[in-house]
Amino acid sequence: MTAALLPWFVTPYRWDTVDVIGRALELAVSGQGVRRIAAALGRPETTVREWCRRFRATAADLARVLLAAAVRVGWTGFDLPTAPGPRCAAAVSALASAWARRHGPAPPWRLAALVTGGAWLARNTTSPLAASAAPSLMARTSRTTPGGAPCHRIPPKPSLSGDTT
Repeated sequence: MTAALLPWFVTPYRWDTVDVIGRALELAVSGQGVRRIAAALGRPETTVREWCRRFRATAADLARVLLAAAVRVGWTGFDLPTAPGPRCAAAVSALASAWARRHGPAPPWRLAALVTGGAWLARNTTSPLAASAAPSLMARTSRTTPGGAPCHRIPPKPSLSGDTT
């Protein structure tokens, strides 16, 4: 098995960058159809349809996670749409504007990918934002040894001066 660290503008198992997929989703939320979006972006209709289908399945959870991240970086707005798709698009915008005030401008959909660990539009059928024991928004790393036993911290050794190292 090979593991790779993907840049924040790439979604796992997708050929297109987060920016292209995000633009398609913005157009879908604004009411454009799949055929028109596919023609505008030069992508196959089946690809755009799959993006939209996956987005509809995760939009409510994604909006909740992105709004929490936006609040953490200083967003204080209250005027949000109630439908999941438009609410998620508004959450992406809210996160980007709050991020820009504190850290400088960044592409909105890349921030969404960064916050969700890139799994927000992955090709599986389970929610990438399903409840887990991990309190953070990023993927949780396992703390076990190769044999499956939990890792234990090695206690610090005392130094000659009496301090621990």
